[in-house]
Amino acid sequence: MKNNLFIFFLAVSLNLYSQESKPKDSLWATKGNVAVLLNQTGFSDWVGGGTNNFSGTIKFDYKWEYTNLGWNWLTNFESAYGLAKFKNAPFARKIDDRVLIQSIIGKEFSKNLSFSAFFNFTSQIGRGYKYKKDSDNNEIRELTTQALSPAYFQIGSGFLWKKSEKLWLNYSPIASRLILVSKRFTDNLTGNDKYFGVDKKKSSRYELGANLTFHSEGSIFENVNYRQDLKLFSNYLEDASNVDLDYLVQIDFDINPLLSTQLIFQLIYDDNAISRLQVREVFGVGAQLKLN
Repeated sequence: MKNNLFIFFLAVSLNLYSQESKPKDSLWATKGNVAVLLNQTGFSDWVGGGTNNFSGTIKFDYKWEYTNLGWNWLTNFESAYGLAKFKNAPFARKIDDRVLIQSIIGKEFSKNLSFSAFFNFTSQIGRGYKYKKDSDNNEIRELTTQALSPAYFQIGSGFLWKKSEKLWLNYSPIASRLILVSKRFTDNLTGNDKYFGVDKKKSSRYELGANLTFHSEGSIFENVNYRQDLKLFSNYLEDASNVDLDYLVQIDFDINPLLSTQLIFQLIYDDNAISRLQVREVFGVGAQLKLN
């Protein structure tokens, strides 16, 4: 044939480690997961058009929970990093990048209610860029973020309502938030510009406000599981009615022991970063291997 037609697609999600354990009579329960997602798409004389590309993402999650005499201490660590490389493109581009450490400790004073304190840290692993074209139509990039720039630290106290480890809500009417950035991004700011809310030649921003964190997970149907996390923060010191929002929904479809599908939908509103609603959608289909 004069025009050959060829397309190749590979998606592999390998769950290297997935375990939940609590030895008999132990006060600690742990659960961990490491996953690798690989995608490849190739074209040859494809009339509809398309660009060869390869992408990979690695995820690591781990959770610890301590329960004893009315005390409950839940800590979870989540991370993900992914890159995509397109044919003839000079740069690989990020498709995922996050780090989260969250810890909540509570002392029960009535059924399902506890006095609580929490700590939260969020940032990223690699550098972030803004891509554009130069005068010769060549792709160039501008550094916009990097590891620990920005980095968000939150700490506060309040009340925890907990039905189970799969359904709980923590409200802190008094919470401190510290935003750290590198001065390389603030030294050259002009006018009234700010970098994630941080002023020119500064490296941090302090906020005092209220925090609400909600978590739920469970099964929708057989082999269809969901998880949702909602985080709200209101800064008492500036525009208290302007609430920062981070809402994530993840749905996992276990087709069979070897095949799975994952859908992620995330909304973020933080006018320190950008005065618009940020939306992220991820849909992945692949094979999985669970080792329990």
